[in-house]
This record gives sequence, structure tokens and C-alpha cells, in this order.
Amino acid sequence: MGLPVVAIVGRPNVGKSALFNYILEKRLSIVHEQSGVTRDPVMSPCEHYGHKFLLVDTGGLGTHPKEKKVDLFDGMIREQVMQVVADADVLIWVVNCQEGITPQDEEVADFLHKTGKTVVVAANKADNDNIRKQAFGLFAPLGYLDIHAVSCTHTHGAGLLMDAVVEHLPKQEEGTETEGEAKEPKRLKIAVVGRPNVGKSSLVNRLLGNKRVMVSDIPGTTRDAIDVPVDLKYNDEILPATIIDTAGMRRKKQIDTVVEFFSLSRSETAIKRADIVLFMIDATDPCTTQECRIGRVICDARKCCIMLANKWDIAGKNIKEKEFIAFVRERMPFMDHAPLHIISALNGYRLKGIVGHLLHVREQMGVLIPTGVFNQFLQDTFARTPPPMSGTKRFKCYYGTMKQNNPPKFVLFCNKRSLCPAHYMQFLQNQIRDAFFPEAGLPIVMDLRERTKIDESDDVRKAAAGAKRVKEKEYQEEHRRVQRRKGYIKK
Repeated sequence: MGLPVVAIVGRPNVGKSALFNYILEKRLSIVHEQSGVTRDPVMSPCEHYGHKFLLVDTGGLGTHPKEKKVDLFDGMIREQVMQVVADADVLIWVVNCQEGITPQDEEVADFLHKTGKTVVVAANKADNDNIRKQAFGLFAPLGYLDIHAVSCTHTHGAGLLMDAVVEHLPKQEEGTETEGEAKEPKRLKIAVVGRPNVGKSSLVNRLLGNKRVMVSDIPGTTRDAIDVPVDLKYNDEILPATIIDTAGMRRKKQIDTVVEFFSLSRSETAIKRADIVLFMIDATDPCTTQECRIGRVICDARKCCIMLANKWDIAGKNIKEKEFIAFVRERMPFMDHAPLHIISALNGYRLKGIVGHLLHVREQMGVLIPTGVFNQFLQDTFARTPPPMSGTKRFKCYYGTMKQNNPPKFVLFCNKRSLCPAHYMQFLQNQIRDAFFPEAGLPIVMDLRERTKIDESDDVRKAAAGAKRVKEKEYQEEHRRVQRRKGYIKK
């Protein structure tokens, strides 16, 4: 993204994610007392008094003695941290004031000294003045003198810490920075969702061209929603995008820990803030109950969706492609608007077509239909396939217009909304999609508005009727006076 990188490092369970969220002033990374929660690096743009940089939260270096379940990911976490440290301009090393210097801290110190990077020490969990005064003398033997006492729980010390960090950032000229911001394109947010162990992280690594996120056969490897900026290439075109790798969405009954609950919440939030959702299903076991639930979540959020059937290298040996597509459409009819791609993230089968389809969807998201063209389309559609009768009345549409895109929203002015059955509404949505947004996976939103009528009890109507009665009364009285003068009426 062209920004300086500030990475937060340290051993497990010292408060790296808590400090990351404290600096950003939002809950982006999962925070829990259990060690080893953060595995993949989580990054976000940040600004401190005009200094812009990219803040990165990393996994813990080393394994906590009481936690044996994270041994499987210890090596992968270390590789991820080493890559982030190599690209970082400044490192924030988080230590624990309440535990002091541990053997793990000494190992981290040796590792950081070998990198030669600029390090600012954040002595976390300094919850009172006595601990803050002792922080410098406590951690000075580690070899770094730029030590700042902070407390994420009591929100103390982050401002002074970041003042020290931005002093070590590479300085950029104001003109160069403004020019870089002007050239930064708007990135398309693409969320990769699905149930656990379906191949989401493998697909993300394939699209990125490197091992950015961890991949293993163990379900639940990914925990945070990880945003990765990337420029996807397709022939001569470039698509600026931000790929969001999410944790597998399990059934709520199967969620046992708080960490899994937070992971599910991050995945649902990623769907809401994404422009396009890549919904991955397992081709070896497609259309399970949980996959149908995830599809419903995407439809309720009204997000553009592209379905990807992964693991075709295994499933393709037992079923033909046409039969598989027919099976998916039959089991998930509410996802008929979403195009279905059959891929294999393991060997890269048909992955290039995904980027081409994303470019097509981006073009469709900018389509705005003229009102005259849309009304002509409505007239032809109603003449060709009129709505069914409801008793002695029929649904009528007088006028229609397109209000917005992504998702496409149309406003139809009609005689009565209740006369339009649900199946005819679905028919209109499919006709609009086929005519103006083919193979885009965009949901069509239709707002039916009834034609307004003048109410007899309206205040304006009452005032007009009252004025008319007053004039009529005055006329009658004048007419009677004239008749009396002429002698036609006795006094």
C-alpha cells in the first residue's frame, strides 16, 4: 500500500492484540486470555497526528509452557512473524510488566537484535504508578532503552508510545505523499467465506501468489478476518482489491469456546462490509445444512455472490460436471442468481477465470439503467407475461426507475402491493438480472410503492370544502334579499 510498516511482536499472551486494538481504537483483532489466539498477521492502516503507517499484529513467538495445543502452529507462526519483521520499518516489542523478563523474552531479544531493526519496547500491563516507575529498570537488561509503560486495560500510555514510534518512521515529503494518495485506487473488497476446512486460505494464497495465511488440515486454523491488499492481474487488466480471508463458519451449536464465537462474528461482519462474496463449498460433500445457512446469510445481507466448488481434483473422479451443477442448483435454489465455478485451490485448476469474472462483476456494479429504457422493458415484460389475477383485480405497474447499484435497487409505482404474488416478484427480478446484469451474481432489490390518493379527510380538502360552503351560503342569502325586493318573497 506504499505505507511504512509498524509491526507488533512479542511472546504469546503479553497483550499484542489488545495493544493493536487500543492503537486503532476499534476491535479488529481477537483478544482473549488464552495464548496463541492470533496466528496470521492482522494489518490495518493507521494514523497518528498526520503520520500514516500500516500497523500489523503478529502471532506470539514461541509456545507458552501451559499451552500444548498450539505446538502444531508454532513453526508456521514463527515463519509469518519473520516475514513481517523483514518488511517492517519499526517494531513494537510488547512485554509483560507483571511477569518481568522470562526466558522467552530473552529468546525474542536475541532474535530482534539479529534483525537490526528499530525497536520500541511497550511494557504492557502497567496498571498502577509503582509498576510504571519500575518498567524501565525492569526491562533495560534486554538491550533496548526506548521503553514505554502502557496499560491496554486502563487505556494509558499509548500516545507517548506512538510518539516514539513515529519519530523512527521514514519521512516523506508532503507533495510526494499527496501524489501517492491521489494515485491510490479504490479497492474492491472480496470476502472468502465457507464452512471450516473447505479451502479458503488455500484459495487466498493462490490468488496472492505466496503463503500469506496459514494452511493446514485442521479445521479452524484461521481465526481472524484478515484483510490483504493485492492487485489481481488478468491478461492486460489489473483489479485493485482487498481479499478478506475469514474463519470457517460453524454451526452455533458446535461453538465451544469464546474464540470460536469471536471468529464467527468476524466472518459475519466481513460479509456485511464486502463488495463481493466468494462463497466456497466442498465439492466432495456439497450443499450441507451449514452451507445452506451460510448462503442464507449472504442473501439476507444482499451481497453480490460467486459460488466456488473446491476440491474438484477429488470430486471430479466420481461425478460429471453437469450432474454436479444440477445437484447444487436443486439443493440451493435460493442461490440460482450466483454463478458457480468449479475449481481446485490445491493445483490451481480454473483459478484464472475467477479474476476475469471479478472484473466482469466490477463493470456490472457501475451500470445505471436509464429510466426510459427500464420502463420500456417493464411494458414488454408485462405484455409478454402479465401477472396473475387476484380475485377480480390484477397487479399493475405504472412507472419504474433505478435508484442505486451494488446492489441494484429499483422502485416500482403500482396500484397495490398485495396484488403482486411472491413468485411473480421473483420472476421480475430474474428478468431484470438476465436483461441488464448477466452472470454477475448481483441480488436485485425491488421496492413497490402504491400510488397515493387524495384523502377526503385531508386538511387541505377540508379547508377547500369549508370555503365552498361559506361562498354557497353567502350566495343564497344574497339571492333571498333580491327576491324580497322584487316582491316574490314576503318579509
